[in-house]
Order: sequence, then C-alpha cells, then structure tokens
Amino acid sequence: MAKPGFSWPICYEAKAGKPGYEPYEECPAGMTAVSSRTDGDRPFLGRDDKDQCTKTVNQCSNRAAFRTQFGDKRENERKGVTIRQINQNNDNDVFNRDNGCMVQITQPRPRRADPYYFDIPNDKGVKQRAWFNLND
Repeated sequence: MAKPGFSWPICYEAKAGKPGYEPYEECPAGMTAVSSRTDGDRPFLGRDDKDQCTKTVNQCSNRAAFRTQFGDKRENERKGVTIRQINQNNDNDVFNRDNGCMVQITQPRPRRADPYYFDIPNDKGVKQRAWFNLND
C-alpha cells in the first residue's frame, strides 16, 4: 500500500496493525475480476490491477433479458461496458458452428468510496473490518 504522505500511527493495544487498501468493490454477481492490462503492460507493484469485471454469456438463451440489460449502446458507452462476440467456430466440428450467441461482457470494476481499512479484533478476538477514506 502506498503511503498517503505520512507515516501511519500504529495502535498496538487495539492489535489493529497497519491499514490495508482495496480500491475496488467486489464484481457484480456472476462476474470475475480481471486486469485491463495487456501482456506488454507492467502492473504497479503493490496495486490491485484487476480493474474490470467480466463474464461470458449466451445472448441467445434469453434475448429479451440481454437486450434489456445491454441493448442500449449509449448507456453501455456511458458505463464503460464492452460486448465482444466470441468466435467458437471449430472447422473440424460440423455440429458446432458458431451461431454468434456467446459474448464476453466487460465493465469497469466499481471503486470503493472508502478504500482504506483496519482489521480490528472485537472483544472475542474476531477481526472486524473498519473501512475509511482519507478524503473526508
């Protein structure tokens, strides 16, 4: 975690230790966190570079629901959502021709309002996470 311009005070009595930093929320249900970086890019050390959420769906299985969620091109652009058709064509398999149904949906991973945290043990010794923001 990068220092925010000063040294963190440590409260040893609370057994909280140093603060943690997680800039992103979990991805929406059914999506997986991935990096937008390509192989040639070098991630910054100590930074969570899984900045996007992705999933593969069959847009043909329920076209109405797919169009409701992802059919508005302007809204997708505004939200940073990209939809890429996956080519499943296998020339050796005449029964599995690509019908254009499988797509990969990628969107920016939600950022946390409070990205810093302390894990503080309660009176039973179970750690509870307390989130905070340095910009407030």
